[in-house]
Amino acid sequence: MLSTRVKSLLLWRGIWVLGVAAQAGCSSAALPEQHGATGGTGAGVIGTAGSGAGGAVSSAGGSGAGGAGGSGAGGSGGIVNAGPPVKAVSAGGYHTCALLTDGTVRCWGYGQGGVLGNGTQANQTAPTPVVGLSGAERIFAAYTDSCAQLGDGTMLCWGFNKNGQLGDGTTTEHDLPTATLGPVLLHGGVSLGQYHSCGVWPDGSASCWGGNYAGQVGDGTKVDRDTPTAVGLTNVKQVVAGDIQSCAVLLDGTVDCWGYNGFGTLGDGTTTDHLTPAPVPGLMGVAQVGLGENIACALMNDATVQCWGANNYGQLGSGANTNVNAARPQAVPGLAQVSQLSVGDNFACVLIAGGTVRCWGYNAYGQLGDGTRDSRSSATPVPQLTDVVQISSGTTHACAVTSGGTLLCWGDELAFVGGGPNANRLSPTVIAF
Repeated sequence: MLSTRVKSLLLWRGIWVLGVAAQAGCSSAALPEQHGATGGTGAGVIGTAGSGAGGAVSSAGGSGAGGAGGSGAGGSGGIVNAGPPVKAVSAGGYHTCALLTDGTVRCWGYGQGGVLGNGTQANQTAPTPVVGLSGAERIFAAYTDSCAQLGDGTMLCWGFNKNGQLGDGTTTEHDLPTATLGPVLLHGGVSLGQYHSCGVWPDGSASCWGGNYAGQVGDGTKVDRDTPTAVGLTNVKQVVAGDIQSCAVLLDGTVDCWGYNGFGTLGDGTTTDHLTPAPVPGLMGVAQVGLGENIACALMNDATVQCWGANNYGQLGSGANTNVNAARPQAVPGLAQVSQLSVGDNFACVLIAGGTVRCWGYNAYGQLGDGTRDSRSSATPVPQLTDVVQISSGTTHACAVTSGGTLLCWGDELAFVGGGPNANRLSPTVIAF
């Protein structure tokens, strides 16, 4: 596997885009420390690109209110947030998409492959409307693509498609929203992985499609699939597409995983890949699963968390030796009353009942939000972040939505979290709409 920074360099040349899927949820009242658009501290926010409903007009390097690098109110510490509040966010590879309460979607970050859905492949340093999209109820962003689910269940997707990960029967990329799956994936929409995707059908069966070189589609082959392909499971509650592996939570609270297992990410006590679903022995009472690059975590019905897989950055959250991987699930100490789990490439974050957030693992780009670049092997509070109702972790950045609809993000400059290059954010930064 390539290192995260090597992947970033490939992305910079327009070759590769990375990220992780996240579940969309509902979404500000109390604001943490806020930052100016280009790295200063104060009450600045990242301005909105374009002029959405009531939103401020700004542009990268321009002089609009809140524009990245501009001389408007955002650059000097003023708050500009006149648009509709945020309902949900999904942090992808090096891009982010937000669903607003008016049913529109805005994306920003790296634009290669049309992953921002605005008809171009240009990078965007501030939230930019997805063209022609309205009536969205859920939003999903991942390594190479993005999707939105409408009220009738219809999935509209856009971005890279060289492995068939959009599921439309082609390998043609789309830079505008395209209907790829009918009104059928009603149970949680889709889960977008690195080069593959998965979904649960109304009858409780699951399908995956896209890249399959490690068996992550789960159909017993290593052949890429450009349309949904049955996994062979029933009574599925949730299915998650990770880096090059997948997992499903069944209605009885057990978990099956398949695909790449080099670090024990499938949780069966081995490092042997599986081309079809295999049970995670002894893991019961699971409410939700999250997958990263080579790690997996489960939110349990008792509101605790267990993780397994690679641990070179402390991403298992065990507080112990960070060079010891775990091929079986183990508890993350000190966590209770967890209401939501979101796993990034080599880090994870949880939402605690009451609205606080804790993160652990890799932190070279500030993705843990604790004001440092120090990796953490224990769940660490994200300071001053309160009243949160939804979280989402990407490759090397993360975001949170508060109850009043304010969006805050932190982490890697390559995701334009801080408005552009050389702007890593080590703590949460308000994003304006």
